Amino acid sequence: MAISHEKKVELLKEYKEILKNNEGYFLVNSDSIDTATITELKKELKQTDSNYTVVKNTIFKIALQDTNQPVEIQDFIGSTAVIYFEQDPTAPAKLVREIQKETELLNARSGVYKGKFLSEEQIIQLSEIPSKDELLSMLVGTMSAPLTGFMNAIIGNVRSLTVALKGISQKDS
Repeated sequence: MAISHEKKVELLKEYKEILKNNEGYFLVNSDSIDTATITELKKELKQTDSNYTVVKNTIFKIALQDTNQPVEIQDFIGSTAVIYFEQDPTAPAKLVREIQKETELLNARSGVYKGKFLSEEQIIQLSEIPSKDELLSMLVGTMSAPLTGFMNAIIGNVRSLTVALKGISQKDS
């Protein structure tokens, strides 16, 4: 079914807003994916400040060109959806990878993060990187380990001294 010129202009404007207001996006195939899987994916993406929308290939390509985004024409074969995110690209990449492993239906074709083109392989690599929160926890753990060790050493020495003094006082009494 053909869509009207007004609707096309509206879609183009919407796509440009998506591209301008987000740090990046992944192009994923949306063929053969059941509604339940998409609904679950959308819920999980919302929790990571990401969104999923099916796009019209031709109009989205125009939006990409108008906003000076890297374009790979072969990534627009068949039904295409866009997963766009505001900050951390690892969380949506992990979700896509997880669903790809479970269903073998959804896969990322390519993407862009901070103006840099990402291939399918690079998106898979992104999915293997710990999230920002996980990296911060690892950093805090690494930084606190020496302090914890130092505190345990001091407490151990004080405890040993206390036990020794208690033993001496009991021996004298």
